[in-house]
Amino acid sequence: MRRLPIACVATIAIASATCDPATRHDAAPETNAIPPADPYSNILPADYVGPDTCGDCHEDKHERWQASLHASMNRRADDDRAVIGDFRDVGLDYAGGHATFARDGARYVMELAPARGPRRTFTITRTIGSRYLQEYVGIQRTGPEAPADPVYTREIRLPFGWWVRAGRWLPRAYFDSWYGGEYAADGSIATDPYTPDREEWATRCAWCHNTYAFDIRLVRAASRDVGHGLEQWFTLVRDSRTSAQRVAIARDNELPVSELVTVGISCESCHLGGREHAARPREALPRFVPASPDLVARAGAPDLRGGRRNAIVVDAICAQCHSTPSPRYPNGAAVRNSTEALDLLAGSCAPAIKCTDCHDPHTAGPGPGASDPPRALAACTHCHPAYADAARAETHSHHPAGAASCLDCHMPRIVAGVSSFVRTHRVSSPSDRSMLGAGAPNACNLCHLDRSITWTLDELASKWGVRIPAGPALRAVYGDLDRPLGPLWLSSASGQVRITAAAAYARSPLGRAALPLLAILLEDPVAYDRMWSLFAIEDVLGRRLMRDEYDPLADQSARSAQVDALVARGFATPAHR
Repeated sequence: MRRLPIACVATIAIASATCDPATRHDAAPETNAIPPADPYSNILPADYVGPDTCGDCHEDKHERWQASLHASMNRRADDDRAVIGDFRDVGLDYAGGHATFARDGARYVMELAPARGPRRTFTITRTIGSRYLQEYVGIQRTGPEAPADPVYTREIRLPFGWWVRAGRWLPRAYFDSWYGGEYAADGSIATDPYTPDREEWATRCAWCHNTYAFDIRLVRAASRDVGHGLEQWFTLVRDSRTSAQRVAIARDNELPVSELVTVGISCESCHLGGREHAARPREALPRFVPASPDLVARAGAPDLRGGRRNAIVVDAICAQCHSTPSPRYPNGAAVRNSTEALDLLAGSCAPAIKCTDCHDPHTAGPGPGASDPPRALAACTHCHPAYADAARAETHSHHPAGAASCLDCHMPRIVAGVSSFVRTHRVSSPSDRSMLGAGAPNACNLCHLDRSITWTLDELASKWGVRIPAGPALRAVYGDLDRPLGPLWLSSASGQVRITAAAAYARSPLGRAALPLLAILLEDPVAYDRMWSLFAIEDVLGRRLMRDEYDPLADQSARSAQVDALVARGFATPAHR
């Protein structure tokens, strides 16, 4: 089938992939159509001008962006704003080895000394993240390898990170959900942090944490069958533009530093190359859709007219990065963060809602525990205007005003973020049969932890007319259908269900009474789950547990003794304090 030129994608609508203009947010007359033979280009390296040029005219946005999380997704370690971890010659004893975090003049250094085997030191070259968790990229500077070994030139993701909420250094297994049990059956450490796995920064982290020309995304998507953003709908067709270097980048899946427009995520990651706009600010407005005389649309490409007004365009831009792999709940929702765009696209409100209806990409946004911003709730009533009326909303929700919002019921907090549980972006109903039928966390019982599944089904039937029979299948999942779900979830075989329930207790007035049950989770063999349980208990108590009260890195017997002492004194602060 002959591919359509880029001019045609602006005029052909794919009905199954577009939203009704009557309900599309910020619907407006079309201003983004691409005329035939348009020389406009925003995808090649020469098309990118960098954030400082953007800031010449957009000072306010540039200033807010500099303080945003996007700007600090990656930073060079020699940037004065970059490093937040404690490198004051501090040490960490773990699994018989010792890690040291220090300064060597202007350089930051991480030294790894296993119980047995050679020491290695690394010079920190880059940071990953800044607000909740900071990981580090480095190059080995000393070790047992021969001087010519590539380990001395390759930037790799290092095995210890600074978790801001914990206020300490931790091995990766404590903050990365992809790791399982901390120890193997023979008692040895399952993942040895003193022998780095050599995960190269340029083959993983760099792709979503930095800004580079869009043509690299196109070549990579075509050759590796990856990409959930705008790149999935276009192909470059001229070899003169698709250089051998770009083919090599795609083949090796390694993004060279020389190809970065900026370290970190800057304006043109979302706006695309701004050369045309910078040269002719009034005539050549940013399009938000890739454009080039060398570009063709793939078969089945949706209607992308409207640029930032089109939810398909905006959500695809965000999906360039917010589409990472994740384990899934029974309804397909991700259990961990950074998959928000894919969840939104798979939910009930796609494709009528845009990420930017709720989020300002130029600012950091509210932190953990903050109430939902008004714009997020307004996004719901934009398409459901009847519920902007408080009385109508109360009739629909069967909750008093202020007791529960649209988001509490349709986007519950079931996703493990970086330091708190955040809302799922897969918009769905509390009556989702796939979640209820599997015993997964449901919106009703995340608030009503002391109620049973029988109560929930009765409420759904009597107040919303949704009837789900409490038959043998549910009994096989829940056992006693009249048992409160909160304690049942805390004893689930699924670590994700346990920590989701723990976080729900931390938000609940029932949390204090549940502390003895939560304490059991502090002995979890999975370090990642243990940390989330610790955070839940600290939220209930309103204070951080000191290390002599509970140390999540201690061995099993020491942790058990600490947990017993916490329970015995009712989680009160030790008298000697």
